[in-house]
Amino acid sequence: MLAWGGPAPRTDMATTLFLQAQRYVGTPYLPGVYDCADLAAKVQHEVFGRVIALPDHRARPAGARGQAREVLGLRDKLAERVELPADGHAVLLWEPDGEAGQNLRIWHVGTVFMHAGEIWVLHNSAKLGSAALHRLADLRRWGMRLDGFYAWKDAA
Repeated sequence: MLAWGGPAPRTDMATTLFLQAQRYVGTPYLPGVYDCADLAAKVQHEVFGRVIALPDHRARPAGARGQAREVLGLRDKLAERVELPADGHAVLLWEPDGEAGQNLRIWHVGTVFMHAGEIWVLHNSAKLGSAALHRLADLRRWGMRLDGFYAWKDAA
């Protein structure tokens, strides 16, 4: 127990960031209004001080094919692949779309937070109905596949 007036417990930056990530858990997923990309952009702005310019929802394509084209185009425009993730990096995941035997990918983006030696992903999910903070290992077990980790490019 700390004595009155003693030093406060030390908190490293990764722990501080992880605690900040937790405040987004439960943020509603609103189709066509607030999705995984919107959460990633908001976290970049509010936690990391970066502005990520996403197209307006009205200009975003519908359907898996249109979404895939947009995700891949924005990925290369807004970020560059890195081998080792760090706090604040984007993580791009995908899962197979099982509808009608189509070989399509449903794309998903989240924000990396390092905690207790593991990679955690803050993401907003239609399946969950809200934002959640999961270990990357758990997302993989649930069928998500890793495209890669990405460092955000500085805004031009």
